[in-house]
Amino acid sequence: MEPESRSATALGPDAVRAVVGLVDRALPFTTATCEASPATVWWRDVLTHVRAGTDPLEPWRAALRTQMGQRHGAPAPAHVPAAFVLQWVCEIAATPIAYAVSLGPWLLVPSPAGLGFELAPGLSPHRLVVDPGATSLEVDEDPARRLERGHAAYLALVSEVVTAYAPDVRMGSRQRWGVVEDMWRTAVRLARGAAGESVGPEPTRVSCCFIYALPGMRECAACPRGGR
Repeated sequence: MEPESRSATALGPDAVRAVVGLVDRALPFTTATCEASPATVWWRDVLTHVRAGTDPLEPWRAALRTQMGQRHGAPAPAHVPAAFVLQWVCEIAATPIAYAVSLGPWLLVPSPAGLGFELAPGLSPHRLVVDPGATSLEVDEDPARRLERGHAAYLALVSEVVTAYAPDVRMGSRQRWGVVEDMWRTAVRLARGAAGESVGPEPTRVSCCFIYALPGMRECAACPRGGR
């Protein structure tokens, strides 16, 4: 790292807590916190299972599929929870980084040991946990460079999990990596909106969540199939 050439200043755990507090206040439906609980699932543990050749996300998909079937009164096709869980996994990593990049001059990068999450009763992530002792924070005054570095940090966190993601349905590379980029762009767009910027209408996504496959549901406005 070359702080002078990059106009970047490294900060400590207290500053991480302060930035996470700002991110938390900007999030509409999710909590960002530095306080873990017994329910916290750590990214390092997800990676440990992935590297051991097991699928740590299968129980999440199975529970979500059951819940969707109960809610809609019909069996949920397996590709719907597969898409939702992959989206949420990417959202967990994208949100703290994208919001810090957009709300101020901060590059907030949790390590796998510093990023955790907890699920709501509806099985979506509702608490994002950032451990200040396992998270780097820099001030970088160049917005374009900060965004690029944030995107690179996000990809470093999610790529191994996404590559190994193995739902019980076929998932092509366009869908798989489209989710990765869609979730980053969505997080940045929401963060910029929270910072008071005009972001315009939501752009068409590359990936699909397949919500239309559930009874009574239809494509979203950003659906690549042509939302209505």
